[in-house]
Amino acid sequence: MSAAPIAPVKPKFIYLPVVGRGEQIHLLLAEHAMEVDFVLPAGFGGEYVWADQAAHGTLPSFETIEEDKMVLSDSSSIIDYILEKTPSGPATPKTMKARLLARDYWAFVQDYYNHFLSPMHDTIMNHAEAHWRQGRNTDPRASPSHALNADYLSELKAYHTQRVNRLEKKLAASGSEFCAGPDLTYADLFIYTSVTTVLKCKGFGPFRETFGEKGPFEGCPTLLALAEKVGKREKVAALAGKFDQAPV
Repeated sequence: MSAAPIAPVKPKFIYLPVVGRGEQIHLLLAEHAMEVDFVLPAGFGGEYVWADQAAHGTLPSFETIEEDKMVLSDSSSIIDYILEKTPSGPATPKTMKARLLARDYWAFVQDYYNHFLSPMHDTIMNHAEAHWRQGRNTDPRASPSHALNADYLSELKAYHTQRVNRLEKKLAASGSEFCAGPDLTYADLFIYTSVTTVLKCKGFGPFRETFGEKGPFEGCPTLLALAEKVGKREKVAALAGKFDQAPV
């Protein structure tokens, strides 16, 4: 009787079952047909306690399978690892120009995520312990001396509008099919996830309503067209339902 075949060891990707910063990694893995073991954290159907087990105490976390196994907790490091392992993948930049432009766009969207999407997520979920709330008071009834941020949502709206308009201007000026040239890169996936989160996730409904019929991406046709183009890719479209289901 022959022994049962040994299942191949796969990298472990630990993330919450929500749309968030890790969604770009889900899409990159799908586009590059790279298999991982998706591990759910405690409280979400799994046993992984990220506050204790994750290297940075945050998610996503990614455990590689090399002999000198690495544990990566930064999104950019995880993306770099996937690109290194799949150099011929469709979202891996193939030229120096594409590599530099993709990193430039990715960093811009990362800044947008850190200063708009992440604070909006914490506002929607009422995460009072979030670092950006420390020293702030979002209650407009507070006295002026303590109301450091009585209109925080208005500040977020202003930041969102400024940043997406800058991104629109940059994309329109490039005149290329994708952000870093004629071919898809991982930066386009991040742009798509960020735009689609604002357009579709339920928790952003009140934010969308503040813009009226024109919506939160008024005056950004190039940005919307890019997100739509990425969303039509077969492997991206297969995961698109998450945005309609997730609050954030």
